[in-house]
Amino acid sequence: MDELGIIEQGVDWRTRLGQDIRDCMTNDILFSLQTKLQSTSTTLIDLQKVAARIEERIHTIASDYGDYLRRICLTRGDLDSYDVFLNDCQRQQASIRSSILLHQENKQGVLSNQVALNYHKEHSHPYEKDMISKLPNDLVQHIMSFLSMREAVRTSVLSHWWVNQWTFLKSIQLNIYWFHMDREKFSSFLDKLLLSRVHADAPMDTFELKSFAIDRANCWINHAIKHNAKVLKFAEYGKWEPFYLDPNLVELSSRYLETLELTNVALDATIFSQLANSCPALQNMLLTDCLLEVEEISSSSLKNLDIIDCYILKDLSISTPSLVSLCIKNERTDNSSFRNSYLIFATVIIIDASSVSSMELLAMDRQFTFVEKDGGEPMFKNLRNLSLGLWCINNMFSPLRRFVRHSPMLRMVTLRISPLDWKSHLTKEHQEMLISIRDRRGLILYIDWY
Repeated sequence: MDELGIIEQGVDWRTRLGQDIRDCMTNDILFSLQTKLQSTSTTLIDLQKVAARIEERIHTIASDYGDYLRRICLTRGDLDSYDVFLNDCQRQQASIRSSILLHQENKQGVLSNQVALNYHKEHSHPYEKDMISKLPNDLVQHIMSFLSMREAVRTSVLSHWWVNQWTFLKSIQLNIYWFHMDREKFSSFLDKLLLSRVHADAPMDTFELKSFAIDRANCWINHAIKHNAKVLKFAEYGKWEPFYLDPNLVELSSRYLETLELTNVALDATIFSQLANSCPALQNMLLTDCLLEVEEISSSSLKNLDIIDCYILKDLSISTPSLVSLCIKNERTDNSSFRNSYLIFATVIIIDASSVSSMELLAMDRQFTFVEKDGGEPMFKNLRNLSLGLWCINNMFSPLRRFVRHSPMLRMVTLRISPLDWKSHLTKEHQEMLISIRDRRGLILYIDWY
């Protein structure tokens, strides 16, 4: 690097990039994160570690020094959106409080009249007493399972007996939005809830959590796994850096876990290795808006895999012999510079999906291919429905023809394309080839305009 900070062409820029420059970039990212949390507590998360992870990630995926600087700048692109959102939450909270006060004032006269009338009432019929509290606890818990978490919490005001009944529900669903984004109250409430369940040895079927910039979420997730949750759902606030699922704090080892849904989470190879080797009952995985720092997803038990709007930072291979449904698509409509700092072109390679019957490969920022089996055996022998994006038109629909050739049971092909792309990319020869592919196999061909 010369005195102007320019790295000469042909020189490995990473080896010439001084640690002092990287530290400076990390500090810039740290300042941006602190700015985002200026209206709330920063004690619940180690921002220095978050900033270091962001810099390291960008340093790894950047193609050159200029790209490195560009991506660092992009991470600072969405700072105003959080403050706007938080102000909206505060206004909503004030509005709710005003409504409650007004409601209480309006009811004051009515309540006093009712009390006067009740004073002269005869004793109520014995069957009007609280009979639900007399039911067995298991039956009460079954009845409460039909309530949402917020409705169940409200039962605590009925009587002293009801105060803690909701804490023993088998399904735990908590959302930081219910706490008006107050991270400290949310964290304290959840710690106390899980501690009370430990003392009562309460079973757990479902654990669903929507959080925001709280490191302890790793411990909460681990708690759910250790208490045999069958369904685990976790979402990080969308305007914040993807939550790092730390393999040192979360041990994804469970013979009970069947469904895993993650939103805005950063996942590395260690996490996927645990899922492959230590979760034999896992059948459903939904990843939305996640960062995948992994080269392989493999599982002998997985049946449904959905990867929606995720950033795949390395070429990814998929080996899932029991898979029935595979969906990898990009539905992202925003143009977030913060998210685009992680945007790269990656290839998804299907190694084994011999049982899959439905497949959607619609992400625009990546290429899809598969490894052919030895002996000419068709790769997708059970595939019946196939949806592909614009990427499949290359070389006169060569990718589409290859998928069709290896799918003897295929009945329907959907091509998702915009009218503009159809007009600008598909020539008359392309259209004739598409018709030929359809007619040769007797396929149902559907064009999905968007």
